[in-house]
Amino acid sequence: MDEDGARVFFGSRHSVRNFDPDNVPTEGELRSIVELARNTPSVCNRQGFRVHMYRSREDIDAILKIQNGATGFAHVVPAVGVVTARRALFVGPDERNQRWVDGGLFAMTLVWAAHARGFATCMLNWSLPSVSSARLRKVADIPEGEDIVVVIAFGHAKEGARVARSQKRSIDDLAWFHP
Repeated sequence: MDEDGARVFFGSRHSVRNFDPDNVPTEGELRSIVELARNTPSVCNRQGFRVHMYRSREDIDAILKIQNGATGFAHVVPAVGVVTARRALFVGPDERNQRWVDGGLFAMTLVWAAHARGFATCMLNWSLPSVSSARLRKVADIPEGEDIVVVIAFGHAKEGARVARSQKRSIDDLAWFHP
């Protein structure tokens, strides 16, 4: 991809909250997104992350009710991925935060892979107490040894859907170039 192509690709992704609820991604389509994302960098190439994908309305509603950040559009989300990190693969005090870093990198790569495949996404944070994580593990059949990193809505934007566009910070604000 040349620089112009990269600018177009990275500049064209936006969070979508107005999904087409009738256009549910197939398991094969979701697998193709994971296929692209499995090359996500991770500490020592451990790949201590995982995504649990859900396409049933019942599962999506239960997950998003606990997540509680999609109340205005949860009913139109056609698929959800719950990104987790496998706790046992990160040991010792020096790695206490690494699972969150690796899980976040995987989530970001899933979002870009979905965009590359023509899907819309919305990152739904998981800044909730451990009791909510326990509830989600039970409802979504997620093993106890996996920490929940983030929830991602997947689907196709509804025809003609408007998306929020926020002003991006300047390069000088984002990066300091030291001599």
